[in-house]
Amino acid sequence: MRLIRIAMLWIVVALALAACDLPRLPQEPADLPQLPGLPDAIRDLGLPDLSQIPNLPQLGDLPLLNVDPNAISFAGPTERAIDVGERIPGTDIELISTSNGNAEFRIAGLRATRSLGDSLDYEGPWPGTSGVNYSLRLRIYNVGSNNVRAAGVHRLVVDNIQPVEQRVRLTGTTLSIPYTVSAANGERIKGVTLGYGGSDDRGARLTGLPADAYPYRKLGDSIQWSGQLRPDLLVEYNLRVLFYNNNSLQVGGIATLQLPNGAQP
Repeated sequence: MRLIRIAMLWIVVALALAACDLPRLPQEPADLPQLPGLPDAIRDLGLPDLSQIPNLPQLGDLPLLNVDPNAISFAGPTERAIDVGERIPGTDIELISTSNGNAEFRIAGLRATRSLGDSLDYEGPWPGTSGVNYSLRLRIYNVGSNNVRAAGVHRLVVDNIQPVEQRVRLTGTTLSIPYTVSAANGERIKGVTLGYGGSDDRGARLTGLPADAYPYRKLGDSIQWSGQLRPDLLVEYNLRVLFYNNNSLQVGGIATLQLPNGAQP
């Protein structure tokens, strides 16, 4: 339950973002909204309980960001196990060995020794593609005999998006990351081909659906969409309605993108 509350807090806080940066993560409120389906979406991230990790990086620790109108930003918490010999996808961080509570990495081609509580940061383009930038801020919270576990936040920014809906099958290197966005009545929801058409007693009305598709969604209802984010990037969204009135709609959940394997030159 603690994990669900922490994870839901990230989504609630992200509502204020609307794909912008966050100054600082606030203290957990006493009562979090109980929106159906959000725990299921967060479960897709595979996050453990992060509440006991000290000095955990927050979204405010990422560089300030101005997102172009034709770009999209995904951001939120992340946690991962890094095995010896493995490189964190999209970065130049590779784990070489672990011994006596210390971990030896190769970062940007240079040796770096890290221990419990130390940082692992990356900022730069995602290798193998253009117009995709990745930011990562991690803290090591466990050093094992052949792996390291680290947690923190990450952000992926994709330029020149051209969403096209289609059935996709994601393979290879995938990245699952939270996404929240708002759309005014008459606007398209960024990153998909759907739009918002206002509300009535039946709920929020989505536009851009096939003629035989029921367009209404109530609070907590799901929105699935898959296709090309742009011709070289496939994406699947598992979103939920977080808020709506006749003027605007806010949705949030998880986006999973298929990316190049991130091999560094």
